[in-house]
Amino acid sequence: MPSKKSDLKLYADECFPVPSVTYLRSLGYSITHAFDYNFVQKNDLLHLKKSKQLKRTLITLDRDFIFYEQVSLQNHAGVIIISTGSATSQHINAVCKKVLNNIGNDFMKDALIKVTIDKIIKIKDGQIVYEKRLS
Repeated sequence: MPSKKSDLKLYADECFPVPSVTYLRSLGYSITHAFDYNFVQKNDLLHLKKSKQLKRTLITLDRDFIFYEQVSLQNHAGVIIISTGSATSQHINAVCKKVLNNIGNDFMKDALIKVTIDKIIKIKDGQIVYEKRLS
């Protein structure tokens, strides 16, 4: 379980592995997957719109979202891009467990968050506003 009740509500796009969704649910996170809505083979912007409609933070492995830094996330629950160097659920789960406990809705609002195994970067309105090395 998260050390404190997480207020994050996540929407995983189709690039995010279902075993990792199951893992995050087992930790107590509120997470839905694109498959839950039969929302597959949709482009990135449609996933962005879907997550906004659902009022959930989009979580993805799709590094294409990095190029959407200039897309307005105003009134959006935010986007988390996980980059582990390996797309195995084991690596993804380790990064998520390390990072998600420290992220809440207030931190995510209107922001793009890039996460690696050792760093978190928050981007708002195309500018880096927070960067931290993870131990």
